[in-house]
Amino acid sequence: MKFVALCIFVLSSACAFARTGDDASFERVLSDRYNDMLRDGGRAYDRKDFAKAFELTRRTACAGDKTSQAMVGRMYLLGQGTPKDEMTGFGWIKLAAEFGYADYTSLARKLESALAPEQRAAANDRAEALRRNHSLAATGMSCHGESRRGAIIIDSVICTPESDGGGMVRLRRCTEDAAN
Repeated sequence: MKFVALCIFVLSSACAFARTGDDASFERVLSDRYNDMLRDGGRAYDRKDFAKAFELTRRTACAGDKTSQAMVGRMYLLGQGTPKDEMTGFGWIKLAAEFGYADYTSLARKLESALAPEQRAAANDRAEALRRNHSLAATGMSCHGESRRGAIIIDSVICTPESDGGGMVRLRRCTEDAAN
């Protein structure tokens, strides 16, 4: 009964996440493995092994990591490790911008302003399909801005998946919407 009462006061998407948190749309992995995926995806990208980078980074993007979402968006836009798909690239970048980090929001605005009205409608539909399954509310991911250089300026986004106890975290799986 407490859960039902709590759901009345919070967003319905957050309640849906809490109710369906143990279903097949999530996987449990060691938190160290999640960190390895983030690191290895970035390293593969730096080595220009775009196929491997896309595989690893798409998985963390689907889980809700904002930096991974922006990277997957760029890879779709440039056709790196995946066929070029500007609508899907825009969708992932717009989803990354959900957090409000200036680099992501600025890029999303620039891309959106370059689209013709009919393209903009299709691109926003694509972004909405991704948001339903891979937003912060849908994934349970928690993100914060951080300064890697010790300055006042926020220059990175760090996202942490929900802990499932015992060193395990819950990662949202990629959906059909994320496959295109």
